[in-house]
Amino acid sequence: MKVLTGLALALGLCGSLKAATEVHIKVGGQGGADARFALGLPPFIAAAPQKPEDAVTAKQLREIVRADLLFSRYFNLLEQGPHFDGDNRDKIGSDWKNLGSGWLLTAQVSQAGEKLQMIARLDNLNAGEAVFERHYKQDKSYQRSLAHKLSDDVVQAVSGRMGIAQSQIVFANNQSGHKELYLVDYDGENLRQLTRHRSITLLPRFSPDRRYIAYTSYKDGNPDLFLLDLANAGLKVLSNKQGLNIAGGFSADGSQILMTMSRQKSPNLFVKTLSDGQITQLTQHFGADSSPTFSPDASQVAFVSDRSGNPQIYILDMATHRAKRLTNLNWCDSPSWSPTGEWIAFAGRANALDKMDIFLVDVTGNQIRQLTKGEGSNENPSWSPDGRFLAFTSTRNSASGRDKPELYVMDADGSAPHRIVDIPGSSFTPNWSQ
Repeated sequence: MKVLTGLALALGLCGSLKAATEVHIKVGGQGGADARFALGLPPFIAAAPQKPEDAVTAKQLREIVRADLLFSRYFNLLEQGPHFDGDNRDKIGSDWKNLGSGWLLTAQVSQAGEKLQMIARLDNLNAGEAVFERHYKQDKSYQRSLAHKLSDDVVQAVSGRMGIAQSQIVFANNQSGHKELYLVDYDGENLRQLTRHRSITLLPRFSPDRRYIAYTSYKDGNPDLFLLDLANAGLKVLSNKQGLNIAGGFSADGSQILMTMSRQKSPNLFVKTLSDGQITQLTQHFGADSSPTFSPDASQVAFVSDRSGNPQIYILDMATHRAKRLTNLNWCDSPSWSPTGEWIAFAGRANALDKMDIFLVDVTGNQIRQLTKGEGSNENPSWSPDGRFLAFTSTRNSASGRDKPELYVMDADGSAPHRIVDIPGSSFTPNWSQ
């Protein structure tokens, strides 16, 4: 049975390497940087100054919000200016505006029992008006979640675009001696283990509402497809046919999930309607079709196929089931369709001796952009929910003795790559939530 590279590496199977094909790669960025908004960020304060523990919490919350806003690339933060004391917002607003701020974020923090409360206000200094004043309340143990919510509200109010600070990344890791699933906040914090199957468990996919994760596990002896409910840790079988059962992407409305299934034959693509369990076969080839990902409107599917020789990226029209080839590299794997629709990220190599790198291809196949080059092996790209960043795995730290794939994030033009979590073992197949 022929299986594509991503599946071969992940599931311990093998695929054959064919001869290199010639390719011309256009390397470029995603366009100019967004204009940045000047935002004044004075220290957050304790609503009750006599409570030092509240002051400590206020400082911690501000640091989380600060990091979120800087990561978003939307803001130039101004931090040296008059402090907020709870009553002087109008006066300091004028002062912060004179210092160059167009926006001002202030917050007061209090704690009662196990509850944490924050009252935050965002002012548009140029318009001379408050954009919002909101009360946030959360259990103390979810302090970071509260800060991320404020950060996303600020991004939405100022830029008009969704924030990603509340998003998470799920991935597989083998630190326990088995491949298990782990969940981490987008910034590398709050790492937690999701599965303990003591088997091969990998290739997770978030549902759009972030409640469920579909994944494949050998825990029952066959590579079966499961659905994990994050709210209550409930687990149910999505597909356990003999052979491969691997999740592709969910549709944007969460009603369907793409799957790769072999049914003791060559892998092909299927789609399952979750409400009634109906499964429809999308491709029928002797070669291997794999790694399907929906377009944002679910009218098309990008996938990998070796039907023409080496694995390449194809697009399938859901209405006609006609496929169009997009790439002509030596090897392609693990496509991920951008939430904005213009680009498909994938791992690939131009020549047989190259290591794997991250590429973008547009939906016409006329533009291919290489985002990583010469820094280890880079695989399994997954888009942030706003389409401005990519999570991926990389072995680029091998020179420092870390000869293993680790979890990285970079801007969608390939800039600013950085490891987001330091975890023992090797990490695989990340998927970024909505």
